[in-house]
Amino acid sequence: MKKLLKALIKIASVLIIIFVMISIGVALFVDINQYKTEITQLVEKETGLKLEIKGELRLSVFSGIKFNANDLKLWSDKELIADVESVSLGLTAYSLYLGKLEITSVDLSVRTLKISRDKKGQFNFLPLYNSTLADSSPKKSIANQTQEFSLNSLAIKNIQLSIEQFQYLDDLSSVSIKLTTSQASLSLLPVIDHHELVNDDPRVLVAYTYDGELAIKKALINQYQISNLALHFSDQKGDFIADQLSFGFLEEGMNHAPPPVMFDAQGKLIFKLRYHIPEGVSEPVWAQPELVKIGQFDFNLPQFKLSDKHYQIETEHTHLVFDEMSIFDAKQYLLNELLIKSLTADSRKVVIAPANNSENIAKYDFKQVHLALNNVPVIHQGKPLDVLSDVFLKKFANNAEIKLTSDTLQYKSQGVDNLNVALKGNVDKIDFLMSSSNVMNSSATAEGYLKVSPATQKESPQWQFKVLSDKLHLATFSELTNSAIKIEGISSIDTRFSGTYNDSKFHITNARVNTRADNVLLKGINLNKLLDDFQNSQRVGLLDVGAVVLMGPTGMLLTKGNDYNNLVKSLASKGNSKINQLSLNMSLSNNIVTMNDVAFSTQKHRIAAKGKINKDKQTFNNFTVATIDQQGCPIYAEAVQGTLSKPKIKKVNVVVSGIVNPISSLVKKVSKQLNIQCSEVFYNGVVKSPAQ
Repeated sequence: MKKLLKALIKIASVLIIIFVMISIGVALFVDINQYKTEITQLVEKETGLKLEIKGELRLSVFSGIKFNANDLKLWSDKELIADVESVSLGLTAYSLYLGKLEITSVDLSVRTLKISRDKKGQFNFLPLYNSTLADSSPKKSIANQTQEFSLNSLAIKNIQLSIEQFQYLDDLSSVSIKLTTSQASLSLLPVIDHHELVNDDPRVLVAYTYDGELAIKKALINQYQISNLALHFSDQKGDFIADQLSFGFLEEGMNHAPPPVMFDAQGKLIFKLRYHIPEGVSEPVWAQPELVKIGQFDFNLPQFKLSDKHYQIETEHTHLVFDEMSIFDAKQYLLNELLIKSLTADSRKVVIAPANNSENIAKYDFKQVHLALNNVPVIHQGKPLDVLSDVFLKKFANNAEIKLTSDTLQYKSQGVDNLNVALKGNVDKIDFLMSSSNVMNSSATAEGYLKVSPATQKESPQWQFKVLSDKLHLATFSELTNSAIKIEGISSIDTRFSGTYNDSKFHITNARVNTRADNVLLKGINLNKLLDDFQNSQRVGLLDVGAVVLMGPTGMLLTKGNDYNNLVKSLASKGNSKINQLSLNMSLSNNIVTMNDVAFSTQKHRIAAKGKINKDKQTFNNFTVATIDQQGCPIYAEAVQGTLSKPKIKKVNVVVSGIVNPISSLVKKVSKQLNIQCSEVFYNGVVKSPAQ
């Protein structure tokens, strides 16, 4: 790039000096249009390009040298490089004699500009210099390269540029850029300073002060589209301030897929650059920044859309702010470490939905959302961090924090009011807290922590999570699971889980589920009829009924969710059921699930489950389901052995295909009616007998 810029500067310098010398000698007496041939020959000699001048040339030396030309075309062989509508150039003659050439104004209007580079790295607009650019001879030292210009300085001021159509095609780097209706202005462009070319090194960004504007109606950069770009900026010796910036952005989807990213933005930011000049070297090196940082980022996004193959996120009227973000490591352009120190986002609306969404597919609809991030790690060693990785968790535990609040969250017909979620790093652990005044017509709180092991230890991280609610609407669960049986009623819940975390997975080692409910209505299943049928003909298994009602949501955790749903559908029938009382008290320890108090009662029956399940081996251990009389003695019982996928009813030794398989409901089983005068009470929990 340095050789390319030097070639362009040499051409421009030669042309400018020739124009100035001609103007001083003949501007008052000779029409400069007589020199069109000489000018076109000079351009072809110096560049290898053919210049076609169709319009008039004007040159004046009054109050400074001014040169104007209209209707110019630049060709490389038969390829049109540039179609220039007009160009105006102003400079001060006395600056030449001082060796400090100052171009006071440049106004360039271009109809078409086409630049290309082939796979060999050769540009179409420098045919004579391609061999120079491709020169493989040993490079000169930086110090020697920067002492080649006789001019002490060259600066261009008050630049006005207008390009109707711009195209850049780069076969070497597979880059395609197309711009439509572009306009730019720049107060200063330093080119040569102290005989050195400066606009190809960082000094052009960190050693001068200037301002400008840029407007582009439409830009296509490979698969990315930018529309209605408007930028006003200033550069104050390395502090690039974009005080006005607005644009629309869209990434084209592959194979007619929806755009992965699409948004509009208006705001401002500061981009800070710092470079050090090494001792013995006359200019800083692009590849060795001391500081690259974005700060005072303040943007409004009227609309934002992000999509992948699974989900899409849409926001409306989002305000995004962060104070400072370091981009690159010192001495290298590598996005090695990225830490979001302080970021806030406020959105009027956020919608999360499946990628192929329709009116029949549920979506999450947030209103008035506030998100705050502090000291959150994003990139480590040049790679995005997995939020469940050990590296992320340990870095997050070091004083990071995420807060999310939302006035409302709507899912299907259910809603959450005043949602508050917080994740906070606390030295060696991450604390979690969620609260809401109305969680889908219920009140609930959830909290927990993940204890992260110090880097010097290899023990697995420990975690704990609990959910408490004294008013949980069961209709919410029914709707969320799309169950064939609809549930209505209110229950209390005290659920606690704890365990270890490794290999990006949470492992449950201890748990307790304690749920109680009274007067629950089940729509789509008649439990009294099912239990009457069992007592009369044994065509319905107690194991099936227990899996649906007693296990409830826990049945899906202990068994295969699809099988559980199949069983629910197989038992579903016309009619409803009223459960007087329900108790689901279970615990997990050492991979053993223990039924502490698992029972329910209807107007006519009471049924309970006792025993254990080996969660690791997926087997039953002394597991029994029974109907219970008033004294707590079993009336009918089914002792279960085997695995969850292939349980065996012990008393009749009937193999059925799964605790959650409807076949077990169709196999006629004969369970022995037990003696009512039992020697040992089967159940004495909180669920009372219907007669009581």
